[in-house]
Amino acid sequence: MTGIHVSQRFDHPAEAVWAVIGDFGGLHRWHPQVRRLDLSWEGRIRTLHLADGGRVVERLEARNEAACRCVYVLVDGSLPLHTCRTTLAVHPEGAACRVDWSCDFEPLGDGGPAAAHAMRGLYGEGLAALARALAAR
Repeated sequence: MTGIHVSQRFDHPAEAVWAVIGDFGGLHRWHPQVRRLDLSWEGRIRTLHLADGGRVVERLEARNEAACRCVYVLVDGSLPLHTCRTTLAVHPEGAACRVDWSCDFEPLGDGGPAAAHAMRGLYGEGLAALARALAAR
């Protein structure tokens, strides 16, 4: 199993950041690699249509509004990995907060380092875009 973790501090209250990223059906509104998103199965399955033409299907496993945390798993898609479990959480730090985005996965074939690098880049790019989206509010 390979694990990655990306973290970023935001000068916004945790509740404001969670209002944006806690929406399982709203990733396309702030992540530049997600062009479109379809929800199904009562909002627990999302299909991401990626900028590179790829597709990713994810299932929401757990969502804790009070803890500002959600866990989802990869069901299918074009990413070079499988058995992927992701946690996205917002942690209050006074008037600011920290977002942690992490996952544990099995890479396809022998592509572990490349897959880890790609996932770190995907999460890092997402958090940078989230900062821009929050600044525009």
